[in-house]
Amino acid sequence: MARGHYRKRDNGKWQLEVDLGSYIDPKTGKKKRNKKYKTIEAKGSREVEKELIKFVAAVTGEGYYEPEKINFVDFVQKEWYPKHAEVHLSHTTISNFIVYLEARILPAFKYLRMDQIKGKHIVDFLHNLQEDGMRLDGKEGKLSSSAIFYHYRILNNIFNFAVKVGVMTENPCKKIDKPKVEYQEAPVYSLEETIQLLNCLDKEKNVPHWQIAIKLAITTGMRRSELFGLDLKKHIDLDSGILSIRQALTYSKEQGIQLHEIKKGNRQARKRDIYLSKSLIEPIKKLISIRNQERLASDNPWDEDDDHCLLLCDENGKPFNPTSLKNWWKRFLKRHNLKYIKIHSLRHTSATILINKGIDAKPIQERLGHADIQTTVNIYSHLYKETNQIVSEQLDDILQLNAIKNK
Repeated sequence: MARGHYRKRDNGKWQLEVDLGSYIDPKTGKKKRNKKYKTIEAKGSREVEKELIKFVAAVTGEGYYEPEKINFVDFVQKEWYPKHAEVHLSHTTISNFIVYLEARILPAFKYLRMDQIKGKHIVDFLHNLQEDGMRLDGKEGKLSSSAIFYHYRILNNIFNFAVKVGVMTENPCKKIDKPKVEYQEAPVYSLEETIQLLNCLDKEKNVPHWQIAIKLAITTGMRRSELFGLDLKKHIDLDSGILSIRQALTYSKEQGIQLHEIKKGNRQARKRDIYLSKSLIEPIKKLISIRNQERLASDNPWDEDDDHCLLLCDENGKPFNPTSLKNWWKRFLKRHNLKYIKIHSLRHTSATILINKGIDAKPIQERLGHADIQTTVNIYSHLYKETNQIVSEQLDDILQLNAIKNK
């Protein structure tokens, strides 16, 4: 328990002192006493004792800290997490952040105060992550460049908030170069393989929800969380054929299944409209009819207060766990002897087909919901290089043809 003392000074002033125990100085490695002081004016010892009680309560309270001298771990746990992460980040992002924080970031910075952290500390930390033996999954080799960048992303998020609330004057991550990410080309389906996939989908029986979900992933490039958050009545205008992407459904161990607004990208990316493939209109109408019948027959509807009509749910309207799509997808591919790619790669397949057909990056960016066009160009840069080469060859052919005609 913290102890408080006071001593008299000149001119009616008193010095209050609270001993908070010891700590390890990160610069010297030596143990030091952690004491807090305050000078007050008081008429006598009785008034001083009352002020001392208040001072002890203030400096030992859970929310107390000297802004510029708060420990990194305390700031993350008591400030950043409840006041920023839980407010602005999706619960799946928070869940992923926590894994990285607990595994490497908090242990690496636990002896540093916020005011002591400089760009060099970040550089040294990221450099250490590049060494052999840093993987925690038991596999050999180094961490991927994307994993290293993810650590940087978390630190940058924390320090941005620290600057915003006045705990730091500048973000040390801004003083260093961002780690480079080596984008790996995700395996996708060719146009021929996609057509074969769609033919196999049509052969499936009694799974209209999975058939529609896969076709939407290919034709719209929707994310898995957006497919699970899709409400067939609220988000699809069957007359105009417009699909409005407005919410996502995600799962984490900490909070379970959550239906929420999309938090990825900018405002435009979080709310986007896409024209549906005409071939999906009738299947969606039939599935809505099935969902209405199931709701009427259910003795235990998932949400009685809201007329949900989710694409991916059970007969009571309760959302499927997002992992269920992956499980069905694996079995489906095995049944039809099709090449395995991840569900998310259907999104890349959609973009790849459009790029190969000469579609510009801007409409693809808007369709996929990327925050900016540079993200789209970075991910699919190899395809745009190939397209540019084809365009150049076609232009050469046109110019040569004109040259022949003018002879």
